[in-house]
Amino acid sequence: MPDESPRKFYGLFIVLGLLVSVLVVLGYYKDQFRDWKTYQHQFVKEEVRRATTPQQRLLAESTPVQIRQIVLPDLNRVDRCTTCHIASEDPSYGGYPQPLAYHPHHDQHPFDKFGCTVCHRGQGRATTTAAAHGHAEHWDEPMLPLRYIQASCGQCHQAADNPAAPKLARGEQVFETNGCRGCHKLGGTGGLIGPELDTVGARRTPDWLRKHFTDPASVTPGSGMPPQKLSEPDLEAITLFMLSQTGGGLPGYYASMKVIPSATEGRKLFEQKGCIGCHSIANRGGKIGPALDDVSLRRSPDWIMRHFRDPQSVTPGSVMPKFGFSENQTRALTEFLLHLRDQQVSLSLPGMISPVERGREVFRKYGCIGCHGPEGKGGVPNPNAKTAEQVPGLQHVADGYTKDELKILLLRGQKEIAPLDPHRPPPPLYMPPWRGVIQEGELDDLAAYVFSLSTKDKDLGF
Repeated sequence: MPDESPRKFYGLFIVLGLLVSVLVVLGYYKDQFRDWKTYQHQFVKEEVRRATTPQQRLLAESTPVQIRQIVLPDLNRVDRCTTCHIASEDPSYGGYPQPLAYHPHHDQHPFDKFGCTVCHRGQGRATTTAAAHGHAEHWDEPMLPLRYIQASCGQCHQAADNPAAPKLARGEQVFETNGCRGCHKLGGTGGLIGPELDTVGARRTPDWLRKHFTDPASVTPGSGMPPQKLSEPDLEAITLFMLSQTGGGLPGYYASMKVIPSATEGRKLFEQKGCIGCHSIANRGGKIGPALDDVSLRRSPDWIMRHFRDPQSVTPGSVMPKFGFSENQTRALTEFLLHLRDQQVSLSLPGMISPVERGREVFRKYGCIGCHGPEGKGGVPNPNAKTAEQVPGLQHVADGYTKDELKILLLRGQKEIAPLDPHRPPPPLYMPPWRGVIQEGELDDLAAYVFSLSTKDKDLGF
């Protein structure tokens, strides 16, 4: 008798065959009705509708429905956003609903050089809406809400030097004037009480940042950071500024935008590097190097640039150090010196103002206001500190310290703050050491400013 055992599997084979057929049909159906294909078919249909000649209609009908992508090797990105946003470069689609809307001002940041995700974030390689917008498991860069899009400008531009990003500039100003740098380090400068902020924009969401500013302990239990009493516009601005701190360095062409080589930027560098300590302007400043008032009449722009790159190469025996300026910084400093006579900027250079005024700027620059309050009046909460559970003011520093003793204290810091109750957690705020951060000239100016706050003479009626 023939072996009939295989026949008992015929039914199973039929079921499996039908199942495979159904899966193939479902796969085909899913592939044909993907979101991006739907959007591209809508685009083709709209192009056909708008055609005014047979040639235009034929061209519209022949538009391929396919994945579109922008490959950016320098940024290590592949962006497929234009697969859905297919009309983003066509001004005639202005006012259309997404994703067929025109992207305004894209000529300032061409897609072939910048792509999309470098500004908007999200997942560039994805082809579904949720994944492309960054709402996917294990993806840490969701798209920025449009209200915070100016945060991306900080990757290539200085916050204060981009007129197109006023909220970013305002956010930096709020950060500095509220003394955040006194506890947090940013860009290599600041205190150590709180965490560094160079990558906070890549780690935190806008909502988390807003809550942390208004009620730090609600998102970071035990935080010693006092709630920030900010207006709504300032809260939005500083949140945006924090989102711009992603820590991602951009190469070549993109990094060249970080410093705009202008006379204004050159002046900032001139002040930051303490050039007035060796060179004079309008008879104010150091005498080690030559006066700079008429340097544009004595030296060519090329000579000045070469001198900034390597002083010894054009002035053998020069004591001026080789600062290692970037090319754009060199150009900015040169622009400053070339236009020095026109700008009359000497009236506001550090050598022309008092040590107390310079010290006030140092107090602001290093975020001292964050703990010691405006004008050093104190009052910032410091739980379990003996001094009324708050940071004391600076009005009586001159009563207990000499200027030299104060400078030693600033450099050394003061981590041991006397607790009110030894059984409770120690006071969270303390004086971080500023040695290696604050410069010698800045230290003298800061001491002069702190001593100017003394109420000793005022109490005597002088």
